[in-house]
Amino acid sequence: MRLEVEEKSPVEKLLKIEIPPEEVNKVLEEVSSEIRKRAKLKGFREGKAPLYLIKKLFKEEIEERGIERLIEKTLPKALEEKGLEPLLRPRVENVERLAEGEPFNYTVLVEIRPEFELKKEDYLGLEVEREKDEVSDEEVERMLQEIRYSFSELKKTEDPIEERYAVVIAFSAYDGENLIPGHQAEALFIDVGTGEFNETVEKALIGKKPGDRLTVEVEYPEDALNPLLAGKKVRYEIEVKEVYKRELQELTDDFVKNLNLGVESVEKLRELIKDRLLKDKERKNENQYREKLLEKILEKVDFPVPERYVELKFYQLVEQLRESLEREGLSFEKMQLSFVKLRERLYPVAEKLAKEEILLEKIAENEGIEISEEEIRKQIETIHKGLLVSLEEASRIVYYNILPKMLAERVMKFLVENSKPIYKEN
Repeated sequence: MRLEVEEKSPVEKLLKIEIPPEEVNKVLEEVSSEIRKRAKLKGFREGKAPLYLIKKLFKEEIEERGIERLIEKTLPKALEEKGLEPLLRPRVENVERLAEGEPFNYTVLVEIRPEFELKKEDYLGLEVEREKDEVSDEEVERMLQEIRYSFSELKKTEDPIEERYAVVIAFSAYDGENLIPGHQAEALFIDVGTGEFNETVEKALIGKKPGDRLTVEVEYPEDALNPLLAGKKVRYEIEVKEVYKRELQELTDDFVKNLNLGVESVEKLRELIKDRLLKDKERKNENQYREKLLEKILEKVDFPVPERYVELKFYQLVEQLRESLEREGLSFEKMQLSFVKLRERLYPVAEKLAKEEILLEKIAENEGIEISEEEIRKQIETIHKGLLVSLEEASRIVYYNILPKMLAERVMKFLVENSKPIYKEN
């Protein structure tokens, strides 16, 4: 077997492989014999047709299966011989015709992990700013007030709208003179002052009465979550249909008991709220801290990432977004999300994710952090039985989707344990 490596980039290699005629002949004979055993030809018993006739009648199938088998047999050896460890499954770029007595040539694109120097001081003992995991009494009281709002009675009124009134509006949203698809309603319920619909619109509603009409312009930032609104000045044409005033219940032990939250006094409810708020804050602060820590490490190193690896991350993000929209009864079509727009917004995120994953793998290698064979075996068995897929498919899912996340989590824990949080003063 003759091998040649051509460097397309520091992380992309073209591996050219030439297989000698004797190996080609051997595989062609194997494939032809296998086809002969199950071939049913008129005038011959099954498996007894002459080999020359099999080769003539099944020429295309023999060539196709022969190419698959030769690549399957020779590629792993070629990669090992040239010391190439693929980051992704190598992609066949060029295949020549397969003919008896002739060498067979094919070329694969091999993406490898980038080589870069990462010293221990680049990622250990780093000082990173972190929020304190604290919950103030004011935050608890605000949550208690929200509970009172949630369980308040709504009374229809003709009074001017105030904060935390409930309002039913009809609206249409325009980009210039064009109606924005999916952004109109005949009866939309808004809890004024929560910002759940839009803070600018909700402020404009204050002081208005049933029957009033108003026009509100909202400028959305370029990174707004909804791509139909991002970077646009949207004009809302609004009619106030109904206004409801909230009648809050007094915060008493009896009120708390009726909530069926497992607590029976105001004081116990305060404790429950504080505990839940603290857990939410700890989770949020931890995620932000990890992100800042990774950003600080990435500032110290620079390395290229294979384009196809970024593409993989991009398509994973697209799939996650698609599933998220489907859960809400939406789709890319309904949201008028073009592939071009998705790529524009998500590709930079995919590049960042790809770099972070490679960085964490490098640290894992430096520190000897790994997933044991026993753990891998258990994961494969779980996927195999849980999803009712073949062991081969289960292995692919585990190696390409689950193990990177497991390893990343272990490395992140290691980095956090070996960092120095600098707590912000409130």
